[in-house]
Order: sequence, then C-alpha cells, then structure tokens
Amino acid sequence: MPPRLRVLLTVLALLAVLWPARARASPGFSETCEQALSKQQVDDLLDRLRPIAAAGPCTLGRVDTSLFRTQIEWVSEAGSHTALLGPRGCVLEATHEGADLAYYAPPELGERCPAALAGLRGFVGDAHEQLAPLMPEQVPVISDVTDGEADESISGIEIADPLVVASVAWLAALLLGVTALVQRWRQRAANHVDRGVDQDDRGWAVAMATLFVFALVPRFMVVASVGNWYGSFLPVEGLGELRFGATAAVLQAVVRHLSPWTVGVAFALARVVGALAVPLVVLLVRRLGGSLSAGIVAGLLLALAPIAVRLSASSSEHVLAGTLALAAWVVWQRAAADPSPVPRLLSVVLIVLAVLTRVDCWPQLSLIVLWSLLGPVFGSGRANWLPAGRRWADALYFGLCWVAIGVYGWFRLVVPSRHPGPELDGIRDAAKLLFSQFWTATVTPPHWISPLCLGLAVVGVGVAASRRRWSGLVAAALSLALIFIPIGRNLTHDGLTGARYFVLALPVLVLLAAQVGEAANDYLQGPRARHRRALLGAGAVMIAMLGSLAARPGWRHEYTFQAEYVFLAKQLQSRELEGCTLWFVRPRQATDEPDLDCCLAPDRSPLRLLAPELRFRSMPSAGEPNDAQGCHLYYRGSVCEIDPSLAPRAPQTVALILDQCDRLRRRAGPLVLGREQVTPDSLGQRWQGPPSIELIGRFE
Repeated sequence: MPPRLRVLLTVLALLAVLWPARARASPGFSETCEQALSKQQVDDLLDRLRPIAAAGPCTLGRVDTSLFRTQIEWVSEAGSHTALLGPRGCVLEATHEGADLAYYAPPELGERCPAALAGLRGFVGDAHEQLAPLMPEQVPVISDVTDGEADESISGIEIADPLVVASVAWLAALLLGVTALVQRWRQRAANHVDRGVDQDDRGWAVAMATLFVFALVPRFMVVASVGNWYGSFLPVEGLGELRFGATAAVLQAVVRHLSPWTVGVAFALARVVGALAVPLVVLLVRRLGGSLSAGIVAGLLLALAPIAVRLSASSSEHVLAGTLALAAWVVWQRAAADPSPVPRLLSVVLIVLAVLTRVDCWPQLSLIVLWSLLGPVFGSGRANWLPAGRRWADALYFGLCWVAIGVYGWFRLVVPSRHPGPELDGIRDAAKLLFSQFWTATVTPPHWISPLCLGLAVVGVGVAASRRRWSGLVAAALSLALIFIPIGRNLTHDGLTGARYFVLALPVLVLLAAQVGEAANDYLQGPRARHRRALLGAGAVMIAMLGSLAARPGWRHEYTFQAEYVFLAKQLQSRELEGCTLWFVRPRQATDEPDLDCCLAPDRSPLRLLAPELRFRSMPSAGEPNDAQGCHLYYRGSVCEIDPSLAPRAPQTVALILDQCDRLRRRAGPLVLGREQVTPDSLGQRWQGPPSIELIGRFE
C-alpha cells in the first residue's frame, strides 16, 4: 500500500471514531459560568408558556430553575420531554442559541409539542442550528444563509477547535513515533551495531519494561478515587465538558470505541498512563548521559512516589499531561544528538498534546530546552551531542513553537474556562518556598514527598557538586523555578490536589537522586567490578523496600471528597438504578465567593460513568425538587455538615448550602440506605469533627 494512501486511511479511521462522539455529546449544563436567569426572565418565560399549555396538546409539567439551570418539562401522551434553558455558553449540546440565551430541546419535543418548541424558540430569540456540541465561548460564527449560498462554517466545527487540534496531534504523534522507530531500526541495521552495544540496549530495554510492570503494582493496589472534589471521565456517550483541553477526551474516545467503556476500564487506563512515566524517566536518564544504575534509581523512586501513585489511580487529567510532558522531554533530548527533523517535530506535537490536556502545564514545559543546552548532566562520555550552535538554533525553534502553543492555549482554553489566574502573593510565596517546600512536604504527614526520595536527592546534589557537574544543578534549579513560580502554587498548598499541577517536579527530583546511582556505578569499576552486579542489585532491592515503606502513608491517605466518592461508588454499584434520580447539594453555589474545595460534586465525578442510567440532579436554590413520584435517592454529603465559622470567606455560599441540605433531608424520608462517618481531612478545615454522610432512598 502506498505510504500516502496508508496515511489517508489512518486519518479517516481516527475521524470515524472521534467525529460521531462529538455529535453524540450528552446535553446538560456547563460548570464554567455562574450567570443566573433573572427573576424577570423567569416570569416572562412562564407568561409565554402557560397559554401554550392551556391550548394543548401538551401540558406543562414543571419549570425547575436552579442557578443558571432551567429545566422545562412538557408532558404528552408519549411521556415527558425536558428542555434545558440557560445563558449562552452554559448549555451543552444546545440546539438553538440566541443573543444571550440558549436551549437544548429533545427531538420528540418538536414532534409531540410543536407549539411548546416554537414558544421556547420565540423566548430565546433568533438562533442558528448548532450541529455539534461546543466548548463554552467557542461558538462558531455562522452567517445568515441567503439565495442558496451556504457559509463555509455551516458544519459548526472550526479547524482550530481544541478537539480537532488534539485529534490531529494524536495522529501526528503516532505517525512520527512510527517513523522514528523505523529510522532507528534502519540506522542500526546499516551500521551493523556491535554485540556490546546491542547488549547495552537490551539491558536498558529490560530495565524499562521491568520497572513499568513494577510501577503498575502500587497503582493497582491503591483505592481508585478522585484527585480533586470534581473530575470525571468521558461519559458513555458524547464528550461531556471539555474545560481545560481535549487530549484526554480523544484518547478515552478511542478506548471507548475499542472496548466496553466502564469506570474500571477508565481507571485502568489512567493507571497505565501514569505507569508509563517510569520507563520514560529511565530513558531520560540515558539521554542525559546517565548509566543504567542511575536510570534504575530514578525509575524506582518515581514508581513508588506517593503523589504519582495516588494521582495515577484517579480521574485527574494531570496524569496524562505529566506523561506527555515527560515524553516530549525525552524526545527533545534525542534531538540533542540526532540531526533528523523527526524528534524535533514529535517533541512539539507532544507538547501540543500536553497543553491540550491541562493548559496550566504550559509554563513548565519551557524547562525541557534547558537540559539540551547545558550539556550532559551525568557522564559526558556517554552522550554524543550535536555542536552547541546547532542546539541553540534548535532552542530558538523550540521557543517559538512553545510561545505559539501558549498563545493558542490562552485564547482557546484559558479565556473560555474563566478560571482565575495566579495571584501575586502566590507567586511570591512560590519563589520564597522554592526549595524549603520539599522539606515541608516530606516531614508533614502523609509525606507526599517520600523521605527516601528527598534524602537521595540531597545526596545527589552533593555528589554532583563534588564532581563539578554544575550544568545539571543549574538546570534543576531553573526547572524548579519554572515549575512553581509562574502558576503561583507550591507543595505546601492543598496537598495532593495542589501537587497535581507540578507535572515535571518529580522527574526533576529523581534526576537529582539518580546522581547517587551514577556514583555507585562509577565506584564499582576496576577491581570492584566483579561484585558490581550483586551490589547494584542489592541496592535496587533496598531502594524498592525502603521506598515502599516510606510511601505507604501517602498511598493510604484519604481526603473527605475521596471518602465520599468511595462511599457512593459502593452504594450505587449494588443497586438497580434504572429510572432513578440522585438529589444532592452542590458545593459550588452562584456567588462571587471562593470555592470551599472540600466536598464531592457527585455529578462531576466518575460516578456518572459508574452509574450511567442514574440521573444526577442538584437541589434547586429555592423551592422543592420535582420528586413527587418514581425512584429517588438523596445524598446528604459532607457539605451539609460544614461549620459556618470555619468558612469565613464564604458565608453566603454556606448559608445557601445549609438551606438546601435542610430541604433535601425533609424530602428524603426515613429509609437510610447507607451511612458513614468520613475523615475531616480536606484542603481546609471545614468541620469540628468527622462529618457523617448518608444515602437515603424514597421509592413511590
């Protein structure tokens, strides 16, 4: 098959998987805006709908308004049909958008209740048909069509849409990766690689494969949960909300197309992706001139790191962002010794994928180029790098690409997400605590930085200094500054949830610790070489044992929102939920106050994938929920036991939450399906003691 035809067929196959997923996006509401319909708008809506309901053939079942979410239920002979109404940009999979408002209407509403649909469209105003679900603020401009001339953007999908860019980037990474492997194989065949080099390559490959399997063990041992109070996987159908990027959604969509998509498969994918970082950091050590012993030390420490293990067993997108960022770093280091354009292109493509996974990792990706400019940081004789002039020219290319990717990410992801940026005080604190934060994170339970890892890193700094390997120390110091200072966060803030932002911090730390392995390798030369393999093997076993013991507190630690997820997952897995609705109170309310960052948001967690047949409904901000008949579950979470005195910056939020909790408990009834007391350990103290959570059922 000709190469061009093969590429074309691959593109078509990938688009066949991803494009229908876009068309099947689940309707719902975005969490990225807090604009509410005014009381006057709601009154006008009711005035418009009541005459339509009186004229028939459909009756108005209910109009439920909560925050910016308005659900309008019409009842016909065929059943109920619910339309979703909210401000423009707040409704996912909107079928019509006006100047300020948008709505989603199921097809059967137009078939059974045409007058109701016409009334809703008249209320929203002039709108265009949206043929594909879009991220908030990414609505394509579709001009009026006259005289049979269709606008070129009528497809509703822009070429610069993050989902399109991520899809193309995944395909480009696949093709460039295969090309690089083919080039490497041909180069080895042409050069007739001698037996010693081949054995050395085989040794590295065996070590990387062994450490990958080793890394999977703790990641599958720890209990799967969430890495933050919100964070979900791709739903069974559609794409859901793509707030910070689309790379993870594309990967999960491909896996969903190839296998049954369950919460177990989703967590397994996250664990495997997280474990892949371990062989990558081993390869990075080799690219930087390190020995196999140094690579094994780095791989063991990253395999056991509490932060990496716990996040790999969560729904956090930062896991994929970190693995992609590390892959980009490894490939770029290949470019330091290989004049071929392939590694340079592949590294940039991987950076695109990392940024489109979590745009907040963009600043720290600039550190990659430092390590190729400052020279090999281990044994200089092991790395045959290109001349400095060529590496500086490559650095200029890297910098231009990095800036361009950042500009795209700013306008396509940061601005639409409406996420607050770093604060000046946070940037100052990050600079002040740049090095001391590691000690704090090590000595403070649950020891998110392993004492063994920090100890070896400190010794590694001493080893590098004694051997005058200043380039590695300078690169490490500058890298840490680029990781922490631009985003104004540090390891002493928000524990595991805060640590997930620093996707390249652990690789830098284990590179310093790997200097110890390098020193051991150099020491066991000459007359000592006969005991080299045995001593190095014993050292690796000792690191594995001590590292596992040191990491156990972090592996076992549980935050309140994680305990809530585990509780609900156990309760929902054992029940028949077809046609049921889960009522809960949102930890985020429509106020200008800071988030509480304490309690689980069930509708934005993997519970949606675990129980796809369950409807998730938050308590309305005023009035009672529409739960007169049917199967209803009521979750009274930890948010309902917040002590107002411990949330002084969010008094209005807490007041709204406690009011909704009172109404939820009154509606729930006496049938308690499960109750548990969970840990009060959260990102901030919100309770005087361990909060109690419960799931209540009412079936009528």
